[in-house]
Amino acid sequence: MSGIIRRNSATLSLVVVLTGMAAVGCARLGPIALAGVATELVQVTTADGVRLDGALWKPAGGPGARPGLLLVHGYAGNFYTGWPRLAAALARQGYLTLALNMRDHDLTPQTSLFEDNRLDIEAGLKLLAGRGASRVTLVGQSLGTNRILFYQAETADPRVRGLVLMAGPGNLLEWNIRIFGPGRALSVLAEAQRWIREGRGADLMLVDLGPLGKALYSAHHVVSLRGPNTRSDPFQNIARIRVPILILHGTADRLADPAVAEQLKTAAAAAPGAELHMIPDAGHALTERVDDILLILGSWLEALPR
Repeated sequence: MSGIIRRNSATLSLVVVLTGMAAVGCARLGPIALAGVATELVQVTTADGVRLDGALWKPAGGPGARPGLLLVHGYAGNFYTGWPRLAAALARQGYLTLALNMRDHDLTPQTSLFEDNRLDIEAGLKLLAGRGASRVTLVGQSLGTNRILFYQAETADPRVRGLVLMAGPGNLLEWNIRIFGPGRALSVLAEAQRWIREGRGADLMLVDLGPLGKALYSAHHVVSLRGPNTRSDPFQNIARIRVPILILHGTADRLADPAVAEQLKTAAAAAPGAELHMIPDAGHALTERVDDILLILGSWLEALPR
């Protein structure tokens, strides 16, 4: 979940360039200078052959070993809305910063399994390693928090030095129950499970997401997010994390319950540190509060083990 997608003129410019890049089949374009930071559009290919687009913000000073950041969006998100201001600011502070599309980005039909996100994050980490980032911090927004928690819980990747969780929605079945009530939320899951039993797991369902509108999900996708054996539950995953965690949540978030932030902090029992900051009067789109976030995030990143 990433809330409403906003497109400004800078975003549209990125989209036009990206479209041209895809049309000619290039893996990347040359750097674009943006106020002391070189920005490069990139593509990666996952281990199962999915091509993902992204942008890399590179600090001034040329190549060399630097700490890296991988920014992972939420539902209906992408690399070019929400992230650019924050990414450029972090690059100015010396971080090699990559924002990458997940395979189910924007409002396209959602057909993958949740656990496939692991391959997308692996591909992003591989690109960062190739550019000199020996240690990386994973940053997730909304559903992206569930994605990065699953990745690190499954892999215990030694390259990852910390996790940043922004506006996490919590358990996705519980989120739907909060929005729709148990009867309606459980009936959607039961229908998706029935479709799978009937061999229709790849068929698309029109799923009501309440404040996020309606979307096409495959039955397999629904069950992978909300079913009893889901790998997306952040509370189970965060209990297995053994790197420092920073949790940020807005006090005025109406999409993801602010109480989830405290629940995540409590569940992070194995982490060497779990720091929680509530952003006063902030809604779900925390990336719009760049100045507030940087005050917290900058000092937290600096304190991480090198």
